[in-house]
Amino acid sequence: HGDRPGRGCARSARRVVAVMSTMTQIGDATERITVRRRRSRRRRWLLGGIVVLVMALLGAGAWVLFGSNVLGVRSVEVSGNRIANSDDIRRLAEVPNGTPLARVDLPAIATRVAGLPAVGTVTVARSWPNTLSIAVTERAPMFAIETPGGYWIADIQGVIFQSAAEVPSGLMVASVPTGDPRLVRDLGSVLGALPSELRSRVQVVSAETADSITLRLKGGTRIVWGSAEHSALKAQVIVPLLKQPGSVYDVSAPSNPIVR
Repeated sequence: HGDRPGRGCARSARRVVAVMSTMTQIGDATERITVRRRRSRRRRWLLGGIVVLVMALLGAGAWVLFGSNVLGVRSVEVSGNRIANSDDIRRLAEVPNGTPLARVDLPAIATRVAGLPAVGTVTVARSWPNTLSIAVTERAPMFAIETPGGYWIADIQGVIFQSAAEVPSGLMVASVPTGDPRLVRDLGSVLGALPSELRSRVQVVSAETADSITLRLKGGTRIVWGSAEHSALKAQVIVPLLKQPGSVYDVSAPSNPIVR
């Protein structure tokens, strides 16, 4: 029994060591938790700062684009026009100098510019940083209509878009009662249905009424077309019919053409 006190002291020492080890582990765990919390707070602050910075940059960018004249219109470039005046196109565009380019209503501008008689189609685009580009395609002249003071020029759709004192080179002449837009449109439909080779041979197209359209070819040959109805079928019939000898070719009733 003499060794019992020594063994008791050893056990007590081991318990102290165990307690101290446990306290150390608890302290280490507490420290780790504290470090993680600090890191988590830093990450949240960092993320919040990044969000605030991004929002500020987006706000500044939106202001530059939509609210300031930094990227505002400084010039309006016009291309593709020969008949329509560039200043008239810019006037119809109605874009005040300095207007933010991002706020310009492109379709509205195209609609206004398309109101010019000579303009067929319009394409409007932003050319950063400060230019608005307007590209127009003008109507192609198809025939000249006789008027008391000269000629009106019309396209294949029968739209009158220009006047001239003389017949432009290469255009056929149309003789219709002035002020009858329906007849002008009908003539455009007829001429548009003709094959290009035959169209180039037409010298004069005339009509007193909607049912009396007549084509006179170079050399004197006459084609009685009738109305503009069934023009595609009449065009198919007249091409082989012209190979037959004659001076007058009547396709007003395309199912029963006549050659005289």
